[in-house]
Amino acid sequence: MMTIPTTEQIDGLTLILRNSIEELIDRDSDIFNVDLIEPEEISDDARILNRELHETCINHRLAYYLEKNIQNTELDVYKVDIEYNRYYRNLKLLQTVNGQLSVRPDIILHSRVNADIQPQHYLVVEAKKAHISRHDIIKVEGFITDDNYNYVFGFTISYCSDNQNILGILFYFDGTEIARTQLNVPK
Repeated sequence: MMTIPTTEQIDGLTLILRNSIEELIDRDSDIFNVDLIEPEEISDDARILNRELHETCINHRLAYYLEKNIQNTELDVYKVDIEYNRYYRNLKLLQTVNGQLSVRPDIILHSRVNADIQPQHYLVVEAKKAHISRHDIIKVEGFITDDNYNYVFGFTISYCSDNQNILGILFYFDGTEIARTQLNVPK
């Protein structure tokens, strides 16, 4: 059954996400926002995305700041993991509008294998250097609606698709549908 988060949960997680992204920008922007020395005929978009650094490197740093920012909050019972592909001992499978998918979320905030912590699945993040795809949104919404997981929140984040901001959208069930709240953080 899908969880309807309280206003306090929405505001609290939004603050944690904003603070984590701001720390990522302040302390680690060199991993996604660099001046590259390349021929002039390469477009600015290609220049940003052409950097060989994989988004997992950026996700690791964001996960680090999320973990740091949940300390001493009601969320500090959860673990922050990246590329977590298991549901207990099984592969992480997700039922979506496009059918069943084998998935490996970019970042999750969850209880790993402790059923005493409720809800077990709190936040799932899909992150990209470029634009967020419809497929990413379907995965996030699937994690909220799939009865195996019922994540309270989903979040998509694009590190480089906008030159001025890191673009994010927070997803959650509002009692009727999956609601979306924009969370853009200036670079």
